[in-house]
Amino acid sequence: MLDESYIEELVKKKFPLKSTIFPTGIGDDAAVFKIKSDKIVFSCDSQVEGIHFDLKYLTPEQLAFRALSVALSDLCAMGAKPKFFSNSLFLPKRTSKAFINKLFNGFKNGCNYYSVDLVGGNVSMSESLMLDIGVFGEVLNDRFKERKASRVGDLIYVTGKIGDGSLGLDLLRKKKRFTFKEKLIISKYKSPRARVKLGLFLGQLKFLTSMIDITDGLSLDLRRLLGPISSGRGATLIWEDIPKTDCISSPVSTSKLMKSVLSGGDDYELLFTIKKTRAKHFEDLCKKNNFKVFRIGFVDSTANLSLIRGGRAISLKSQGFVHRF
Repeated sequence: MLDESYIEELVKKKFPLKSTIFPTGIGDDAAVFKIKSDKIVFSCDSQVEGIHFDLKYLTPEQLAFRALSVALSDLCAMGAKPKFFSNSLFLPKRTSKAFINKLFNGFKNGCNYYSVDLVGGNVSMSESLMLDIGVFGEVLNDRFKERKASRVGDLIYVTGKIGDGSLGLDLLRKKKRFTFKEKLIISKYKSPRARVKLGLFLGQLKFLTSMIDITDGLSLDLRRLLGPISSGRGATLIWEDIPKTDCISSPVSTSKLMKSVLSGGDDYELLFTIKKTRAKHFEDLCKKNNFKVFRIGFVDSTANLSLIRGGRAISLKSQGFVHRF
């Protein structure tokens, strides 16, 4: 029978960390750690079965790795260096030991991939499976990035293809067999990668004025990046400049593609603004460091969002995934 003592011993066995940075190890009432920076960044993110994921489409290993990636993406959006994480698990009755072992294998894979350490967590019984991940990051050189600091005229960039997460989930829901290209796009949904190295690079740039990760949809998170309509800031996006998938074998309607790209969510790419006068220097710097970024629009003074497609401007609504209670 599975109980919390089994999970505690499993965690101690799989994560036997104890160091000068984390002197207590796992097992005390709270974790003690120290870092060089005088500023730390903290975020938490919950993954709830039936809301954020469906176990029909994810293995326990994939679920754990995905949950950690999604949480760490928030640190990347601040330009912080990920250091530690905690995981509180809410488990339904009849959860098996085999499932828990696989889940923690996924967390272990995440630790190895992102060079972060698990420092503790909690476990409780629940009606459905939930993973609550707390992540801690370090601010380097006293520089971090926030939302809502862009200015009119700033240029808007993203770090990768937009819409893949939404299209990948749609494929999982509609088909059972996939082509090689379709498997690639599905992997963007199942196993997203937080942009750690690129986030650290961007976080050190003084001329980068604001940043956010694309979680709930490009248009919705763009509005969050700009701030409320009352700020007076709006934006214009160029449809042809937004990087989009080339992995779909069967044709996708224009309306479906636009919906996935503009409001689909689950991309976990970084969305940010750069001072226009530093754009060429910035793009040259990215090439020098082998980072791919894509200029997709600019901040304007309309207070609204618009999209230029085929040379024609249309109004763009701020839409995406929103929790409603």
